[in-house]
Amino acid sequence: MTATPLPDLLTRLDELNDPAYPFVFRADGDRIVGRWDVAHIEYVALLGAGRIDEEYRIDVTFDQDKGTYAYEEHQRSGESHAAVSPNGTLSFGGSVGTFKGSQKRIQRGFVAGTRVRTPDGDGVVAGWDFDTDRIKDPLTAFLEGNGWEKKKGLFGRLFG
Repeated sequence: MTATPLPDLLTRLDELNDPAYPFVFRADGDRIVGRWDVAHIEYVALLGAGRIDEEYRIDVTFDQDKGTYAYEEHQRSGESHAAVSPNGTLSFGGSVGTFKGSQKRIQRGFVAGTRVRTPDGDGVVAGWDFDTDRIKDPLTAFLEGNGWEKKKGLFGRLFG
């Protein structure tokens, strides 16, 4: 199967953007960028407060001459909190992490408090689910269904 020409492929990206998905794909020049705002949560609990942020991005590049594609994943995670211990000691903490490359990741989490705020609204609990396959599977099916092949890595070229 001949690969769909890249300009035509990029104009068909709306086929990937299902409102039921928590992510979105857009054309950025001659590449595809998928973004997923996994979690943006602020919470207040009895003895503390905090913030949780998780973002994921997948960048797809193309070799039009060979009809292949490759992708690179980016993830940013951040958390901060302040708490008061029973003896009255105040503490602050946090962490930030980034990742760039290729990964298989499944993550689930939740937070509860007296007030929990997310982009979807306020409440007392919020949760999130993240699975890299959930964003990569429809993307891969779309690309391969349009005749594009995943570029082989070093071991794939040596032993494939």
